[in-house]
Amino acid sequence: MKGSNAKQNKAVNLRLVLTQIVTLGPISRAEIARNTMLTKQTITNMVEELLTLELVEEIGVKRTEGAGKPSKMLCLNKYAAFTYAVRISSDSLELGVYYLNGECHSKITQHFVSQPTAAAIVEAITSFAKDQKINQNKILAAGLSIQIHSADAITQHQKNQALQAQLSELLHLPVAIETTASACAAYQMLFGEAQTLHNFIYIHIGSKVEAAVVYDRQVLLGQNGLTGAIGDIFVTPEHNEKTGELGTLNDFVSLNSLRIYLASSAEAAIPIDELTPLQHPMSEKWIARATEPMRIAIHTLESLLNTQTIIVGSDMSEACLDSLIAQLRPFIPSISQMGEREIVRLIKVPNISSIALTGVSTLPLHAALSSKNMQTLYTPSLWNENALQRSIFSHAI
Repeated sequence: MKGSNAKQNKAVNLRLVLTQIVTLGPISRAEIARNTMLTKQTITNMVEELLTLELVEEIGVKRTEGAGKPSKMLCLNKYAAFTYAVRISSDSLELGVYYLNGECHSKITQHFVSQPTAAAIVEAITSFAKDQKINQNKILAAGLSIQIHSADAITQHQKNQALQAQLSELLHLPVAIETTASACAAYQMLFGEAQTLHNFIYIHIGSKVEAAVVYDRQVLLGQNGLTGAIGDIFVTPEHNEKTGELGTLNDFVSLNSLRIYLASSAEAAIPIDELTPLQHPMSEKWIARATEPMRIAIHTLESLLNTQTIIVGSDMSEACLDSLIAQLRPFIPSISQMGEREIVRLIKVPNISSIALTGVSTLPLHAALSSKNMQTLYTPSLWNENALQRSIFSHAI
């Protein structure tokens, strides 16, 4: 991506330089200039502002060939601030405090019977931060993801946005909201497996099956911010006896479908993330049942989008996900297998037990890196922003 040397585009340039440092660091000023086509003076000004904010740091020098002067290297200062990560599922509230690079400082999980209110969530966050002795002035913003199985996606989306606004106003902090799949895709672009990829799909198998589509390193938000509802696609001609509708991917592959499948068995009492095919035969049978619908879904995505790869994560155990992926092969032939490939068609995300909350923690930084990403951010009406927050969040275009 190229920057602009026009004075009025300082916000664009600051974000562009920060993106270079976050995703490619350690990186030199000269390398940033080559990548962005910005002038040396513009790069100097942007880097100096970021250094003053302590958002980036110099970590040494890079030796150059010939008689050139060694270059000072720049990278993200992960200690510049913390972010809150808040993830709500059908029966639990996950909270975390994270460094800017997605590294976990501390986290907890609380289970509940009924959905917590915004006030209850804020109380839990405040109590947790106090226990961890977190300086509230060091909190940059919060990331939020809500994955609750709902038949009405639009109504649920509106409720999610309302909760986002309530949390932001009560915390007096910006709050960025995304699906779990999109949050994980953001993390993969910034710090994970997709740092060098330009287009890919991230699938998250949770209470429902979500997909995030990344094109030209931008998470596609879709109309009204809704996208990636891959769990709603039809994968079988079988009819639901109660509704008369065809079978969707959620009916076979979501963890909600796994809970229903295990409901009358002894395995129903075992936490989802502790099930293993070798020890729990009913979960193994569910995986066998889920395989063909998932193969169809992957074939559909590949045929429509033909991205560089598909990355898969889940809230299920690693053993179960490994088994599911193993049974997906051989994949259904698609356009993705044609020609030469630099990356395999499907990748399992590392550290699946922690990736979801980690992804949510990076949403504030991801939002700050482009004006399009800022659409996911809500800023409170009463907000005593500090210099760092003002610099990276107040440059909306």
